[in-house]
Amino acid sequence: MPGQAGKVACVTSSLLPTTPSAVTLSQLRTALLSLHVEKLLAANGFQVYNSNGGCQSSVLSLFDVVALDAASSAGPVSSLHEETADVNSVRDKLLEVASSSPFTVGNQQTSQADEMLPVSKDKATAMAIDAKMFLEHQKLRRGGQGYDKNIGLINIKVAEAWSSVFEQVVTLEAARERLNDKAPSVVVHVTAVGRQFHQQQVDLLWRLLGNLPIPQTHVVHGRVASQKDRGNVNGLSAADFVKLRVEQMKEASVVKYGDHVKGEGWEKTIGVTTSGVIKFELLGTTPILNVKLDLSEKGHPLNNKGGSFVLYNYARLSTLFQHFEEDVEIEVYPELPSLEDTDVGLLTEQEEWALLFNYLLPFPSIVEGCVGKFDPSTPESSIQAHKICMFLKDLSRDLSLYYGRVHVLVVRNAHLSLENFLSQPYEENLSSSYKTINHKYSKA
Repeated sequence: MPGQAGKVACVTSSLLPTTPSAVTLSQLRTALLSLHVEKLLAANGFQVYNSNGGCQSSVLSLFDVVALDAASSAGPVSSLHEETADVNSVRDKLLEVASSSPFTVGNQQTSQADEMLPVSKDKATAMAIDAKMFLEHQKLRRGGQGYDKNIGLINIKVAEAWSSVFEQVVTLEAARERLNDKAPSVVVHVTAVGRQFHQQQVDLLWRLLGNLPIPQTHVVHGRVASQKDRGNVNGLSAADFVKLRVEQMKEASVVKYGDHVKGEGWEKTIGVTTSGVIKFELLGTTPILNVKLDLSEKGHPLNNKGGSFVLYNYARLSTLFQHFEEDVEIEVYPELPSLEDTDVGLLTEQEEWALLFNYLLPFPSIVEGCVGKFDPSTPESSIQAHKICMFLKDLSRDLSLYYGRVHVLVVRNAHLSLENFLSQPYEENLSSSYKTINHKYSKA
């Protein structure tokens, strides 16, 4: 996105410190969505920094068992997480701002959704900010697409405890200071709907104490539930869910390929395919909507047109080009022509024109359309995080129909070079799209 090139984005989330065994399905959705948002921003020219990398890495470590390369990147995404950071000076600085702010009031009660964190030493008195007054002064929207109309006082400290909102702001401000001269142009909060109120409080308190007059947009996602009569999500941890999908993928692979399914290569393929399926399940729905999973033991993920279907088509294209390049080396086929030397007049099939105009040509604008303009007056998100998964599903469907009727590399004729020339960018588009959901395909 030319208009966004060179800008800096800071991505944070509502994730709290946890252990892999305690991760919930909602937290898994938050972590995957946050990572996807980072990659979309990077693909649109932003320098992206994650201020909650420690918690996110802890959640994503679940995928170690399915060979997820959590460090793979579609762009320059850096972590601002630093365990040894001295936050005391940052806390003192923010408290000094709060003590002199016209929006600071004596704190008589705690806000309903707040959590208290113990404090060992500090001389600051109990205090809060009047967020309603601050919202009106800053001309920020309330209600509807704006900030929650029930936000009133936001506590900084009550008795002998810092509020969790304030502690998160301290962490974010410390992360911002580590950017040095790279001032963020937008902050993106990724949060579950149940943590939305809390995260809006963090947003407003940081705006005030950190003097942060930049857009802060909130990507809010719905709950993770189970389909009716298809298992029960209650009590199911994210680790249990990943284990279920791995076992289902192994079973489905054995049914399809028989005794060949064994060894390290197959284990890696099953793992990577499983991680792709899970990502499509949790990222393929508009974020604010609930995700409903099929958790029945027999509802294996190969029974749908989701992640496994897309991965299959990507693998088929990758294999096609591997074979084509091998045949080029032994002069069975000529090398692919450049775009300038390709005669598009050879396109005779309706599907070819549809693939060209629906997927190949508009792909850059589709990626660009995932990240809209950021409005500093509202937390409403302009990031369409589900569009890439929808694009991949639609492209795979139409490619599969075309491939099934026109067998590329089977007949050697004048049409061959054009078919392969068109197929190559589709494979590249698939690869680029996979990077935004942090996925790498690996063949057995």
